[in-house]
Amino acid sequence: MVNRVGVCLGTKAESLARLAPLVTTARVLPLHYFALHEWRMSRERLLDEVLRQEWAAGALIVRSSAVTEDTATGSQAGRFRSLTGRRGRAELAAAVDEVFASYDQQRPDDQVLVQPELTGSRASGVACSCDPSSGAPYAVVNWSEDDRTDAVTGGRSAALRISYGAAYDRSTTAPTPLLAGVWQLLAELSELTGQSRIEVEFAVDAEDELVLLQARPLVCAATPVTPAAHRTVLTKVAERIADARHAAPAVLGGRGVFGVMPDWNPAEMIGLRPRPLALSLYRRLITDEVWARARHRYGYRDLRGVPLLVDFAGLAYIDVRASATSFIPRDVPTDLAGRLVDHWLERLVASPHLHDKVESRIVVSAHAFRTGERLAELADAGFGAEDRATLRTHLRRLTNRLVSGRLWEEDLARLRRLDSARVPAAHAPGCAAGQPGCCGPAMASRLTVCAESGTEPFAALARAAFISTELLDDLVAEGVLSPAEKVEFIGSLGLVAGELQRDFTAMDRQPFLKKYGHLRPGTYDILSPRYDEAPERYFDWSSRRRDSDRPPVFKPSALQLRRIDRLIAREGFTFDARRLLHFIGAAIRGRENGKFDFTSVLSDTLVEIRQYGERLGFTADDMSYVDCATLSTLTGDPAKNRRVLSEAVDRGREAYGDSRTVCLPPLVTSEDDAWSFVSPQAQPNFVTHGRVLAPVADIDAGSPPQGAIALIASADPGYDWLFACGIRGLVTAFGGVNSHMAIRALELGIPAVVGVGEALFRQWSHARALDIDAAGGMVAVLP
Repeated sequence: MVNRVGVCLGTKAESLARLAPLVTTARVLPLHYFALHEWRMSRERLLDEVLRQEWAAGALIVRSSAVTEDTATGSQAGRFRSLTGRRGRAELAAAVDEVFASYDQQRPDDQVLVQPELTGSRASGVACSCDPSSGAPYAVVNWSEDDRTDAVTGGRSAALRISYGAAYDRSTTAPTPLLAGVWQLLAELSELTGQSRIEVEFAVDAEDELVLLQARPLVCAATPVTPAAHRTVLTKVAERIADARHAAPAVLGGRGVFGVMPDWNPAEMIGLRPRPLALSLYRRLITDEVWARARHRYGYRDLRGVPLLVDFAGLAYIDVRASATSFIPRDVPTDLAGRLVDHWLERLVASPHLHDKVESRIVVSAHAFRTGERLAELADAGFGAEDRATLRTHLRRLTNRLVSGRLWEEDLARLRRLDSARVPAAHAPGCAAGQPGCCGPAMASRLTVCAESGTEPFAALARAAFISTELLDDLVAEGVLSPAEKVEFIGSLGLVAGELQRDFTAMDRQPFLKKYGHLRPGTYDILSPRYDEAPERYFDWSSRRRDSDRPPVFKPSALQLRRIDRLIAREGFTFDARRLLHFIGAAIRGRENGKFDFTSVLSDTLVEIRQYGERLGFTADDMSYVDCATLSTLTGDPAKNRRVLSEAVDRGREAYGDSRTVCLPPLVTSEDDAWSFVSPQAQPNFVTHGRVLAPVADIDAGSPPQGAIALIASADPGYDWLFACGIRGLVTAFGGVNSHMAIRALELGIPAVVGVGEALFRQWSHARALDIDAAGGMVAVLP
């Protein structure tokens, strides 16, 4: 690792000592280090050497510097002890002993590093000279404006932020003046060490001076991406963002805003970088046409023909302007509707951390018992009394018509028509797939049935369920129901997760897989095994407990019914309390069952696609790069189909490769975001009022879930199997308070933190254990 000027990175201590006299963009704190064999032979002499330093008069930090840390094959960051606030000879000696004892082995060359403790820092964090996941040439800074230098590395701050900037773009500015020197520090260290991939820990002291705390090679398995190639991809992304900002005529609002979590949040359902097949299926079944047809059916503005999802180099985003337009009742005057959309977009851009709470915190799309308070807030934005009264009238009319009418009941009935799209042996491995006609027109026909009788009524019921949840929450806010009674109400609905958990304890293996076998963690992902394809991965059949009783059915008291009727009369509705509670329960249950039903057809279709590809010599991985439009063109000619698929695989693989090199913020507002951005701080959603302290299980990394807090990236209901495994808590990177997994956790009374964001999720997934206090809205990382 020696370069042209001879700076060679070694252990943590050696690297800092060698860089200290050369670095000009930051300072290195004074230091003294020694090896274990030296400590054993000359303990008192080494203590004398440290304590005679002028800087040793104050508080000291004793840091690990093992030979297995900061290597080109692994950083081992945070694995060993570092102890702060040590003063005097006795405390220093004890701290050195404790740090050495924390190493996994007693190697004579392992070191300990002693420095003055940096106190009163204004910010601290970790910076990388390229994206650790993709190898793309971004300068990535993960920081917290916290007075602890281990706020980021130790996962001890909830105020984590991440900035990305194209490292080769000199017009890019720092995300905050506090970090003005970090990118220059990365460039200087790369030049000094001759390494293009480098990672540093830093702090900004009380005088706003940058302090280098650590420098190490960045462990990144991905193939490096050249700046020239990366610039070409980002230029196309910027152009695509600029094009997408031109709205269709039916879409209101004056600016384009795009998010990964609003509305039909793709980050939760198909991931940030879906492969072409998953992305095309989601478009076909939800976001191209179905979403708008379902919403129009319930009385909202007509956006049929307007796609809700756009992609930037394969990264899936929701057009928030179209989404906001679609939440306005169709009879609201266009002028008022346009001003509302503009206002909601401005609010979102001003508060980007609400990108996963647009429906609950930004737009007003239905009339509940506290809607008047939300509408009153519009007065501060220039909406007069007449505007507010008009909107309230139409929201009341839409909600009243929905609860009182039969539209949602008709949608429940439509789901039963899905049987015609199921293959004969729907829930078993090898389910009648790979037969002639499983792709081409037959597949297109099956997807059409799935959309018309599956995802469209499901999408409508999802809207009804959102309104139901708002009404239910308002009943709690009005004091009619207690939080515990809300949980009891949800728990008594017989939702899929609860049924699965009870059936797992009561049913034999084959009947259980017959019923639930079509589920898979990645609903649209051909690479995600179904439950019946890898049952041992999901379920421990030897640990079943046959003691899972059905929860009691919630029965409102006569007093509660009278109070609800008074609230209904106050708001001018025409239904009564029993009809309202029936609607709330049926809509929430219908949404969950609708998801369960349509995914049966989708899952069978994915099996067919995989097996058809195998017949022509393509793997499941190959087929994940083929979009469903290409599959629908296949004919009965195997040779021609093989050629079409081969070309599609190559195109899709190349496009997906480009997408993996692109990073964008969760909320895109300008083409400038293609070049640099700061991710907003996530505001997690806490579910239930429980508390749990348990080990962490990173489910996607293969950790066993039993007795642990399960961490999963998305809130996809395909992870229902976790609830049958005795998990004690749940954390997701993406998802909102009304997401499927949030509802499941609420139903089962499992403390959960949904939608914590990438930064916190990454930190917590490496923790040993977490203490989740859902009632207090707190999560503590346990060392």
